[in-house]
Amino acid sequence: MDLRVLGGMTAHEGGLPVSPSAAMPRQVLALLAASADRIVPTCAIAEELWPRGAPSDAERAMESHVHQLRSDIGTVLRAAGSERSAEDALVWVPGGYRLDTGGGTSDARSFERMAGAGYRALESGNLELGGKWLREALGLWTAAPFTGVAQGPHLRSQSAHLTGSWQRAVDRWIETDFRLGRWRALCTDLARVLTRFHSAAPLYAELKADLEHCGQDPEVIRRYLRRRRGAPAFSARWVVPGGEGYRSARGERLRCLSAAHGVPRMHRI
Repeated sequence: MDLRVLGGMTAHEGGLPVSPSAAMPRQVLALLAASADRIVPTCAIAEELWPRGAPSDAERAMESHVHQLRSDIGTVLRAAGSERSAEDALVWVPGGYRLDTGGGTSDARSFERMAGAGYRALESGNLELGGKWLREALGLWTAAPFTGVAQGPHLRSQSAHLTGSWQRAVDRWIETDFRLGRWRALCTDLARVLTRFHSAAPLYAELKADLEHCGQDPEVIRRYLRRRRGAPAFSARWVVPGGEGYRSARGERLRCLSAAHGVPRMHRI
């Protein structure tokens, strides 16, 4: 089974989608996919589905959701001509369930593996290879994690972890490619990456806005690196639309546009 969670959550078996129509079975599938091939305790599933407290019939309701999910998986397995049964794919173990991918892929695991290869290459001094791995890892993202799925506390935690990993990969990639002098290609690639997804941190929203207004301008990357070095103060100062920091950001973009069109830059008084 091939799993994608770095955007809209999807599961495919033999190229065919496993698509639970009901919200809770889909949420259970997302939680199991987030920990693919590992046991997810039943108590974690209950906390995910009913964060304010499980109802009196929670055990029966959970079994119903799992049964529906197994039924959907079984239908796809038969259509794909797989020798596996639904019970082989969604395994009950004492105290929990495990989604067995049967050797399938997971974009989250691929991202972590590729980003890890990038970090190791950077540590060994191979900037070209490190930047390549990080760029390819970020290319796996299509939107926010688990888009389209209701998120309880466990999925939110998984989403936050993945987003943190995305931020680290973006930061190292920008540093690396800028050091290599690839700022033109970096601006183009970065605009594409941030259009698909960027975290809620103001730093990335400002970078995306700068790229949209200034295009291939090395000063966009320099400003981002300066802001990131002072990220805590930056976040507090720039986040409020219409505030002083926001006007400063807008002024920088306007100066960027003026320079691009040959208009003399205005000096602040």
